[in-house]
Amino acid sequence: MKICNKILQISLLSAALGSLFGCSVAGRLQRQQMTASLSQLTRAERQERQQDYRPQVVKLQRDSNTFFLAPVDTLADGERVMALQIEQVTVVAKMRSIPERNGRVVLDFIVTLPKQLLGKSRSVVITPILHKPDESVALEDLVIRGGRFSLLQERDYWQYETYVERFRPDTVGREAAFNRFVKFPYPEDVRLDSLAEGRSAVTYYYSQAVKTDETSKKMLVTLQGQVLAVDDSAYRMPPSDTLSYVVSSMISFVDTLPRYRIRIVDKYLTVEDRNYIQFFVGDARVVDTLGDNRRQLDKVTDLMRQIVEQQEFYVDTITLTAASSPEGAYAFNDRLSQGRAAALKRYLVRRYGRSIDTMLTVRWVAEDWAELTNHIRTDREIVNRDAILELIAAEKNPDRREQAIRKRFPQEYAYIRSVIYPQLRAVNFRYNLRRKGMVKDTIHTTELDTVYARGVALLQKRKYAKALYILNDYNDRNTVVAHLSLDHNERAMELLATMPKDAVTEYLRAIACSRLGRKAEGREHFLEACRLDGRMEYRGNLDPEIAELLKQ
Repeated sequence: MKICNKILQISLLSAALGSLFGCSVAGRLQRQQMTASLSQLTRAERQERQQDYRPQVVKLQRDSNTFFLAPVDTLADGERVMALQIEQVTVVAKMRSIPERNGRVVLDFIVTLPKQLLGKSRSVVITPILHKPDESVALEDLVIRGGRFSLLQERDYWQYETYVERFRPDTVGREAAFNRFVKFPYPEDVRLDSLAEGRSAVTYYYSQAVKTDETSKKMLVTLQGQVLAVDDSAYRMPPSDTLSYVVSSMISFVDTLPRYRIRIVDKYLTVEDRNYIQFFVGDARVVDTLGDNRRQLDKVTDLMRQIVEQQEFYVDTITLTAASSPEGAYAFNDRLSQGRAAALKRYLVRRYGRSIDTMLTVRWVAEDWAELTNHIRTDREIVNRDAILELIAAEKNPDRREQAIRKRFPQEYAYIRSVIYPQLRAVNFRYNLRRKGMVKDTIHTTELDTVYARGVALLQKRKYAKALYILNDYNDRNTVVAHLSLDHNERAMELLATMPKDAVTEYLRAIACSRLGRKAEGREHFLEACRLDGRMEYRGNLDPEIAELLKQ
């Protein structure tokens, strides 16, 4: 009880002090309509970060014509900030063009809190808001706390922790105690949480990487903010200025013309089907109730019916090949495979009809060593697979070959017999078809490349990795755009070197050169693009990566 009384006394005393120190806080700020400001970096701020100098206007000479590009400053991370300094007046653009890299852009700006917002008994919370056409996203908060406000938080948490330690409440009780004792919880998931020292304005350089999507052509940033005081008063700041960001991406260079592919239509077609029919040991009878035979045989007859009864092709022949595994004597396995193949043909003729009797040809493989070799070569569970493969290649007699494997590699043989041998007891069907009404062996048709169209659509939606997965084998302009969007600049240059020179490919070369630090080469490519198409001048004026090339 003494602890509770002490906590209560401290709470009452602190409330009184808070009332004294925070009196009329919200009222005064409301009358003043104070707010935080949002701005791009000034030239002085950029020079402080970059320590470089460049002329205010870039002059370019092309043939007998002269044209100019607006002043461009670029941050160390490659992003553009436009500003023009006239004597002592600094004009900062509210709109910036920012390059997209690997599906992201970096938004940066300066947040300024005037000293009137700050105070020892206050906490200022600033939230940048990213506005996109379909949604608004709150970025990480900035929190500036005064000394008295911070002490109040520490006291509240001390009271809460003392109460919990003394009374050991359950989860519900802990939550109720926290709500009772802690008036102002510590901020979570914040970009900045700092104590204000002195009564002076606070500036903060804010930088945030943001994913892009099909709606990201333009982004807006505003500020929301509020001031909390120890007396429970609060002040919500008026809206800030709006900063606009225009995303400079490669998708404006996407070639949207439909692409067609040549399709070769063959007169002859082959369909192959592999099935696993079980037989009793040493027996050639087809028993449809054994194991999975019912399902396997149904699958065989269903496919046979579909192929024989369709209208587009004639069925020239159907070849049935039965194979056995190598255990036992080769001569016995040869007779057994032949008998099983013949039995399976009789079963299918009875089930499907006499119409397939003449077109069904029977083949058999006594021991399918070729298939066994392929399985051993790819099965990493077999430790001595190289030695076993050498033995198979060296020993020509199949009976001695199987006995040698069993004797020299008993563990591997046990695995092969139990796991691989069943996969060799297969029945393969080969359907040889001939297209009806077709005279030539092959004909060529053009059809829309829908796969390519899907890749272009993904590219336009800024889903670059998925787009490149489709477009990678085409090696055209859209492939280059996908590579550049993912920052694969060297690969983009390799592809561009194989393409005919035009305004777009020259411009894309200039972009890649800018990213690779090859400014002189990139500048030449850009001027050539402008010579081939005058519209590239306007595009270059808006592109921060072209502006990077033009720095002197």
